[in-house]
Amino acid sequence: TLNMSNESELISGFKEFLEGGLDEEKKARYKLAVTAYFKAITQVCDLIILRKKGYAPSSHTERFRILEEEFKLIYTSVDSIFKTYRDTYFMPITKESCTLIKNEIKNILRIGELEKEFKETISKI
Repeated sequence: TLNMSNESELISGFKEFLEGGLDEEKKARYKLAVTAYFKAITQVCDLIILRKKGYAPSSHTERFRILEEEFKLIYTSVDSIFKTYRDTYFMPITKESCTLIKNEIKNILRIGELEKEFKETISKI
């Protein structure tokens, strides 16, 4: 079904963006790392929404609205690092920014009760 393919796409997208972020961070390319980590977060948020609501959001705006209305803890987490992601456009990004965003990835997975499912992926962070 469409939902199953969406779910598998979101799972593989999450893993791919996270791995990409880790690779970029190793190369000290922190802007690219933070961008990839944030994209990993959007994938996992969409997965959580898909599983709870039966559909994935089609835009950042819709994702934020659904998170704010129905997943307040996850919204707070995503909102707290959205500024770090936006900063990649015009400010220097540090290793500390990468650590901050990776901690929020773990936090979102914990809140979304996905720690067991992504145990192997989390161990790389």
